Amino acid sequence: MKAVIVEDEKQAIKALERDIIENCPDVEVAGSASTVYSAIELINKVQPEIVFLDIQLKDGTGFNVLEAIGNYEFKVIFTTAYSEYALQAIRISALDYLLKPIDSEHLVQAVNKAKKTDLSGMKAQIESLLENQSNNPLQKKIALPTSKGISLFEFSEIVRIQSDGNYSAIYLSKGRKIIVAKTLREFEELLKNQGFIRIHHSHLINLNHLESYISKDGGYVVLNTKESLPVSKRKKVDLLRVLNMT
Repeated sequence: MKAVIVEDEKQAIKALERDIIENCPDVEVAGSASTVYSAIELINKVQPEIVFLDIQLKDGTGFNVLEAIGNYEFKVIFTTAYSEYALQAIRISALDYLLKPIDSEHLVQAVNKAKKTDLSGMKAQIESLLENQSNNPLQKKIALPTSKGISLFEFSEIVRIQSDGNYSAIYLSKGRKIIVAKTLREFEELLKNQGFIRIHHSHLINLNHLESYISKDGGYVVLNTKESLPVSKRKKVDLLRVLNMT
């Protein structure tokens, strides 16, 4: 597979190229770039199958590179130093990333995953990521693995998420429901600061679908779907704080 590295530090380019040569013999590094402009030129010229894309570049971001190219005929693996905002955006779109300094084992896993990823699914994930950078919170989309592949759902469509062991049941508007191989804890982390709140060890709700909080019988919420869900003692304080009732 032909690959290019888009990274703003020369040492980081050399280190990643060395790791790829040592650990991914079927990946050929066909070039590198350190700016948005040079990255666009390189990708258009080389037509790579994989792009290792740093988020922060000298003259912009990796997101700017993707916006400018538009036609995504390649797989993307982001590389970044820790950035909570950027990583949350990438996770929501179900795209892969490597944290610097890059671990060789994680590199191999990311490359193997990229090989198996359907190109059309990757395109949808990249489009979701870029749309989420500009849209208001209610129009943001999350990429979720389903039996048909990757499906995109607007945050506003998700009413609530319920724990089902190592899986989660996602209840969508209009009575739809899907099962996803992620724990509720993973969704709680993924959707924090996005209008969702954990109210119970089994329940995560979208506050935009919250109709009322009832304090009797230990406390429970009523959603606009007319469903009632319990609020645990531990989570009650967090919910009341969000609702400005404390």
